[in-house]
Amino acid sequence: MTVEIEILTKNLELTDDIRKSLTKKATKLNRFLKQIDKTRIDLSFTKSARDADDRYIAQITLRGRGFILRAEERAKNIRSAIDQVIDKIQRKIERYKGKRFRS
Repeated sequence: MTVEIEILTKNLELTDDIRKSLTKKATKLNRFLKQIDKTRIDLSFTKSARDADDRYIAQITLRGRGFILRAEERAKNIRSAIDQVIDKIQRKIERYKGKRFRS
């Protein structure tokens, strides 16, 4: 089953390297939860953030039949924000599976 991956940017230019790594990491999420139908990744840059370490924002939203999982992370550079949000959504998937399938 193919997962639809949608990557949106705001105030940020998306390079091919970042797009390839995002697609690779997002398709690996399907290993953890097979029911994912659509993955939306929002990347943005906010110049007016209070802290300089919180300028790059990465959000990921997973949609499937009967669930929506969302995570957001802020970091100093876009790559670390992406890595942190992928780790966070993996933890949310594990928690969702624990609540859903073990009860």
